[in-house]
Amino acid sequence: MRRLITAILAVLLLAWPSASAVAAAPVLSVATPADGAIISDSSFTVTFHVANFQIVQSTVPLAEAGKHPEVNRPGEGHLHFILDLQPLVTWYQDTPYTFTNVAPGEHQLMIEVVENDHSSFNPRVMRMIRITETPLMPATGGGGGQRSPLTPIGLGVAMFLLAFGTLLWGRRSRY
Repeated sequence: MRRLITAILAVLLLAWPSASAVAAAPVLSVATPADGAIISDSSFTVTFHVANFQIVQSTVPLAEAGKHPEVNRPGEGHLHFILDLQPLVTWYQDTPYTFTNVAPGEHQLMIEVVENDHSSFNPRVMRMIRITETPLMPATGGGGGQRSPLTPIGLGVAMFLLAFGTLLWGRRSRY
């Protein structure tokens, strides 16, 4: 009986995955841009960090995403960036990525850590970030562009001052 229990324990210990054999799930953090950020340039840089993960080049074409699980290795893969559901950017570096020629308006950025075959982790390791690009007004004399002062609040204040000034001017003319 004692030998049987010892044999069962030995089999269980050998079959039990060791802590080093199971890779911890990747953790994605994004330093910039912050969610809700307002940018005033037509480009912005995504600064990120991925923990428990090694970024490596994929040998699988993007058109075959998810069809080659045999190339996936614990703790490695790469990143996908998607801005407004536009073409996917596959990023194989741990350095920041810069989007250029970003049109004015509201945008949604998705950053995802993916397996070597471009498939998503389960659960997904992803961040969604909303940004707004507000263009600078054109330069009028060598000092560079400036942000328009006519925000909704600024426009309201300007209209109030104009109306109040007109009222005072009208009263002053009567005397």
